[in-house]
Amino acid sequence: MKQKMPAYAVLLMVALAFWAACTKPSPFGSDLLSDDLADYAFTDTVTVWCTVELEDSVLTSDPSSTASSFLCGELADPAFGKTNAEIFTLLHMDFPEPGFDSLKHQYDSIVLYMRYAPSSVYGDTLQPQTLRVYRLNELLDDENSYYSNSTLNAGAEIGRLESFLPKPNTPDSLIVTTSKAPYVRIPLSDDFGKELFRLDTTTLETDTSFYKALRGLKIVASSGGASPGAMLAFNLNDEAYSRVRLYYHDIADTTLRHFDFFFAGSNKFVHFDHDYSGTPAGQVIGQMSDDLMYLQPMQGLRIKVEFPYIDKFDNIAVNKAQLVLTNADNNSLLTPANQLVFTEVRGDTTAVFTSDVLYAIGPALNQGFSRFGGNPEMENVNGTLVERYRLTLTQRLQDMVDDTSGELKKKTVYINVTPQSRVAQRSVLYGPGSAAFPAKLELKYTRVQ
Repeated sequence: MKQKMPAYAVLLMVALAFWAACTKPSPFGSDLLSDDLADYAFTDTVTVWCTVELEDSVLTSDPSSTASSFLCGELADPAFGKTNAEIFTLLHMDFPEPGFDSLKHQYDSIVLYMRYAPSSVYGDTLQPQTLRVYRLNELLDDENSYYSNSTLNAGAEIGRLESFLPKPNTPDSLIVTTSKAPYVRIPLSDDFGKELFRLDTTTLETDTSFYKALRGLKIVASSGGASPGAMLAFNLNDEAYSRVRLYYHDIADTTLRHFDFFFAGSNKFVHFDHDYSGTPAGQVIGQMSDDLMYLQPMQGLRIKVEFPYIDKFDNIAVNKAQLVLTNADNNSLLTPANQLVFTEVRGDTTAVFTSDVLYAIGPALNQGFSRFGGNPEMENVNGTLVERYRLTLTQRLQDMVDDTSGELKKKTVYINVTPQSRVAQRSVLYGPGSAAFPAKLELKYTRVQ
């Protein structure tokens, strides 16, 4: 049994762990231990078990209209297989009772506009894409929580933009000419527009009654089976560039008019499908991965990381701990993920950020990940330039060291891409048994008595 440490040792351990957590992640090792830090010890031979797992369903609905990216498209990834993303969304009126009057007004056309979310677009945008819009047969509930495996039955197609080349980084003006942003324009069917134009005043009194008549829309994008395809992304909550506009005019004097329906302010969600059949990633799912590991957001793949013998370290203060991962893929179109994080499971299924991640992003979750790491950076390793992730595990590892339960679950964390449901970037990483650049835990610690 571990001996109870005196109070000063406990305080020393906490202080040192806190100091390490406040330090920006950086490469470190035994070569960095200067004379005045002679009491520190360093190791990078801690046993690490890594297993590629299917991700659980993730919450993708957005009733509060805070998300800045909604994925829509298909990828044919040589390493990860086929991925599809579809948007389901409601629309709400700019204001109730727009005053459509078929005796005074004449319907003209209806158009859907969506602003791109450029940083989340992924794949080959030089391959032609086709966007399709469908009317839902089922009501999308404005207050319901929808997950990545949720779906609703769709009916008739009401709009299409065929064989176009996405331009997510080409800004243009819309509505006002004083600002520009990248967006896409999709003409919708006149039958749909006329139906909205002819809705009775009772239906147009409230958004709730309008939702029941509309039911919702489904938006899909396809690259026609091209490889690798593209995952488009749209900011539906940008009211300046994302809307459905119905155009009409006065019969008497031909004055042009319009009325807007917005995505922002209404519920919306994304459905994901993944097919790993016959792929390198599919062959290692559920297995301990020594050579290559596969990590994908959406409802894709996560990596379970276990430190089975970490509690064998007796009476140490963890000064700094980082899991070091090296990128093993150089696909120029399907680039590695921008941000990795550690999560852990609370209860049976609830996944939360680890203490090191929470410390980095702060109480308001707005301070970024710079103190945690997890972003790809170039490093020179024995003359070879490689792309690496360094994920901080200082506080969480201290908890593992101190835990005496012997439960492997308490010595387990997960690696995820974040924001999980809003990006499509994936990573292929060297595993702990790789002969080239093995995944390893770099641990600097102090012995306390």
